[in-house]
Amino acid sequence: MLSAGNWQDYRGKGEGVLIHLDSAKQHELAVREPLDERGNPILEPNYETGSYGFLQCANAKTRLATMKNRRRYFLFGTRYQGSAEAYRGKFLIIGYMRLDKILEVRKRHVHKWMELQASGAPAPECMDMDECFAFQSEEMNFYSPEDSFELSEELMKKWGYKGKVTKQMKLTFTEEKLTVILEHFKGKGPKNQEYIAAAKELEEALSAAKQETSGTKDAW
Repeated sequence: MLSAGNWQDYRGKGEGVLIHLDSAKQHELAVREPLDERGNPILEPNYETGSYGFLQCANAKTRLATMKNRRRYFLFGTRYQGSAEAYRGKFLIIGYMRLDKILEVRKRHVHKWMELQASGAPAPECMDMDECFAFQSEEMNFYSPEDSFELSEELMKKWGYKGKVTKQMKLTFTEEKLTVILEHFKGKGPKNQEYIAAAKELEEALSAAKQETSGTKDAW
């Protein structure tokens, strides 16, 4: 469980916000990438604690807009690149998070960055913002590729959106569309523990590879 801070109850209306994720290529599950392009660890969304935006400052502006508009769900989507070939290249909604608790975390993120900036950590997105909110959920679920919800071009057109889903698109789903997505997941078995295990497995593999590289350099 998460410590620190006084989490407040959050109640939003029945709308969903799409959160774009980069998922790992080395696994069948669309588990989060262990590192960003700068080599810093990625901890969000945090399967282990059922939270988003607490441990790291990810999508701060989207989280703030979600709070201000009182939306109730995050829908996690990715352009699948994993080892299940049948789904590769498809845009999948792999999970969702009902927003139950909220916490103001800007000071936390800035203080954490001040401690880590000497090691090259990037400044948090909320550095230039007045406030930043993290969310916690009692219902945060992730699914296998075959049980995920495909956001196809055909469906996008039917729902009144233009073209493919891209990271630049800020998609919000009305209550009607959100219900369709959530209904899809009813009866499907969440793979939360498998996602946690996969994230740990990828982290350990990276750590081992780093040590091996370091050992080779030392040998020279």
